[in-house]
Amino acid sequence: MSHPITVLWSIPRSVSTSFERMVSERGDHTVLDEPFSRAYYFGPDRLSDRYSETIPHSALHEVVEEIDDAARQRPVFVKDMAYQAQALLDEAFVGRLRHSFMVRHPAATLRSLARTWPDFTDDETGWEHLGLVADLVEAQGDELVVVEAESLCSDPGPVVADWCERMGLDHRPDALTWEPGMRPEWELWAEWHGSTSRTTGFAPLRPTPPPPGEDQPRLRAAYDAAVPVYERLRAHAL
Repeated sequence: MSHPITVLWSIPRSVSTSFERMVSERGDHTVLDEPFSRAYYFGPDRLSDRYSETIPHSALHEVVEEIDDAARQRPVFVKDMAYQAQALLDEAFVGRLRHSFMVRHPAATLRSLARTWPDFTDDETGWEHLGLVADLVEAQGDELVVVEAESLCSDPGPVVADWCERMGLDHRPDALTWEPGMRPEWELWAEWHGSTSRTTGFAPLRPTPPPPGEDQPRLRAAYDAAVPVYERLRAHAL
């Protein structure tokens, strides 16, 4: 017997780690933080040359086996970026999972990404493959369940309750707050999760910055490519 595998597909800098932290607080799921990143960046079949290190047991098929093994024990929640799982994105793989999405305005996510990785690739913006998963989910006749970061952080209770209902989960309002601190599952990407480790719940976001201008051509091109995907998914926001 296998339990459900629920995935929150997101883009970098979207508050998705806080959402993941909320699911951890529920206590009823094995929570996996970006497991496909190991294969994408550190596996023998990696698709990125950003890092030279190879992490054992990080081949793509090993990551999938790890998720399946966890699902034999209890329900699994995966937070990941679709680009990191791109080699798996087909009807057969998507059909095995329960899908939801998180979006945040590209003017905010891309500026934040560029501050950490000024040499970000098209893949690493996250938007193209997020749209691809949405295509596959709709093609199999399922609704798009989309969490918008701004709405979530301004009024988390109703948004989380709606997400739980659509994903077939009990709503647990006590999971909306938590103790600060790093989580073991964040070890690989601890430098990205520092701000979340200091939180105790969802907090209102800063105002969305203006779109990048023509004086920032790399950022502007990424923004122009992201906006159609953002607007499409945002139309389904809870």
